[in-house]
Amino acid sequence: MVSKLNFSLTQLEYVMAVHKYGHFARAAESCNVTQPTLSMQIQKLEEDLGTVLFDRSKKPILLTEAGAKLVAQFQNVLFEAKKIDGIIQSSQATTLKGILNMGVIPTIAPYILPKLLPVLEKRFPQIELQISEMQTHRIVEALENDELDVGLLATPLKLAQIFELPLFYEPFFVLCKKGHELAHHKKIKYAELKYGDIWLLTEGHCLRNQILDVCSARPDKLSKAGRQKYKFESGSLETLKLLVDSYGGYTLLPMLATDSIGVNTQLLQFERPIPAREVGLVYRRKHHKSELIESLGDAILASIPDELRKIRQKDLDVLSVEA
Repeated sequence: MVSKLNFSLTQLEYVMAVHKYGHFARAAESCNVTQPTLSMQIQKLEEDLGTVLFDRSKKPILLTEAGAKLVAQFQNVLFEAKKIDGIIQSSQATTLKGILNMGVIPTIAPYILPKLLPVLEKRFPQIELQISEMQTHRIVEALENDELDVGLLATPLKLAQIFELPLFYEPFFVLCKKGHELAHHKKIKYAELKYGDIWLLTEGHCLRNQILDVCSARPDKLSKAGRQKYKFESGSLETLKLLVDSYGGYTLLPMLATDSIGVNTQLLQFERPIPAREVGLVYRRKHHKSELIESLGDAILASIPDELRKIRQKDLDVLSVEA
């Protein structure tokens, strides 16, 4: 039986834009059309479906109950339509090319991107990257909403509808000021990190939780330690490195962040099993840009040091991730 549904992909894109912005004017601006055009197309779609999608009395504009159910299906339709476009483009192309919208977490971006882009330019000159720095939970949301094609972050996330491509393992090191009570250790044990003078990333960074796991510490324990005169939480590992160098205390750094440290600080290795994070690419299952994403993964591996690429899981304590 032939379906009597009659709608365009453009109409669905307009609906998704209003759902995203909660405002007709901003949705129209994002779609590069006039507000009357967008409103008329959505109204026509509602008439053809016999269903009101938006409650226009709300500010911001909200989906109706039926609209919420339909929007989930509209998103699937648009995602599958992009696959068709991707298949056509790849069949016509003589070289690998396309655009990838990528999200990267802040504790990876400054250490990978400067090395990655020259490699990508040389190996895959026809691949264009549009890069946003954002925390893990925002990358996951953007992937689910088809705002991103791929994320580069700490894995595994183990989320439904998200495919993971593990790339490498990155060990952690202790960075402390020379003369700190940790500094005399040749190698560090987990149990030796129960001090109150640790510098941490702000809430929302998955690396923060991983560090607290290593230190067997939680914010309530840290506040009772009574040894931290100043408390500062940063969104930047570079800021934490400067604090350790100029003031004192310690923090934990992933290996790629250890290339440059202050003259007043020193790095300490852990005893085995060494705490580490798994770094990988994540994307929607059955993605129409999977070939581009796999090529991006190859370029990332080519851009990191050989020493890091050769590290295997057997010597590591790979820390879990909270998405």
